[in-house]
Amino acid sequence: MEDTSTDAPDHGRQAAGSGGWQRTSSPDGTVIAWRAEGPPVRGATRRTPVVLCNGIACSTGYWAPLVTQLVAARQVVQWDYRGHGRSGVPAARGATTIDDVLADLGAVLDAARITRAVVGGHSFGVQVALEAARRRPDAVAAVVAVAGAAGHPLPDGATTSPVSPLTMVQRAHGLEPDVVDRVWRRWWHSPLAHLLARAIGGTSLAAPPEVMREYYEHVSTRDIDVLLGMMQAMQAHDAGDLAGDLDVPLLVLAGDADRLTSLPRMAKLALDAPDGELAVCHGGTHTLPIEQPDWIVEQLLPLLDRVDALPAERSPPLTVAPGA
Repeated sequence: MEDTSTDAPDHGRQAAGSGGWQRTSSPDGTVIAWRAEGPPVRGATRRTPVVLCNGIACSTGYWAPLVTQLVAARQVVQWDYRGHGRSGVPAARGATTIDDVLADLGAVLDAARITRAVVGGHSFGVQVALEAARRRPDAVAAVVAVAGAAGHPLPDGATTSPVSPLTMVQRAHGLEPDVVDRVWRRWWHSPLAHLLARAIGGTSLAAPPEVMREYYEHVSTRDIDVLLGMMQAMQAHDAGDLAGDLDVPLLVLAGDADRLTSLPRMAKLALDAPDGELAVCHGGTHTLPIEQPDWIVEQLLPLLDRVDALPAERSPPLTVAPGA
């Protein structure tokens, strides 16, 4: 049973579904669910915590295999976007912008008492992580971008063209909400949804079926207006201008079979950053976190060790000796 209430709970109040989930309030009153696992942060010997940002329409299931490996050594914070997972739906129907999402992340950081973290994102979460580095630079020690673009991730016109699928669904929902809700649920419960996702390179046979079923079930029960509004905000946003001025390490993890976020786009993000690094997983698609969690952890651990060893104030850019 998901928690969709919009009251303003105390930071320490547990969210419905337990499992360590807690609730905090965004500045506009929207309830945001979050969870911290692993050893607490302590003193000068602490290991830098990791904060994970989901893809749009996703809950935290995509991160589960990775989190299991990380929490033995450091604290990992997960959270659900507004209208997603255990978080509440905003009272104002248009409150789905990138500004709203970043306000939610700020509330989570404050509730979890995180002053400095490695912020990782998958898909839309890459835009969130990069924007967090812009807006709360002292809190972001490094950025990890997994199968996601810096901005404008969908094809041109995907959310603005009068005949685009998203626009047509949104208009139809305004006219016949009950009918569209029923069709929406049936589509995501249909095998065709998974076949289409595979056909466009959004996932592969390497993705565990039970995780994909959980994802489709999650999408099928979302508030359509909130979800489509957030997709429009995602497409309108671009943090690509930040990459050249990013003064913390950026680790870009890409799959060469991901046709939703192409390898050239991710390579450009890594090349534009002063301290950018690109690692490519052969055969990886857009569901890279659940396809290859061990590979992701293998790439991530050296970055975490490096950040742990740096002064807490800021992480300086990587310097390369001439001729290296």
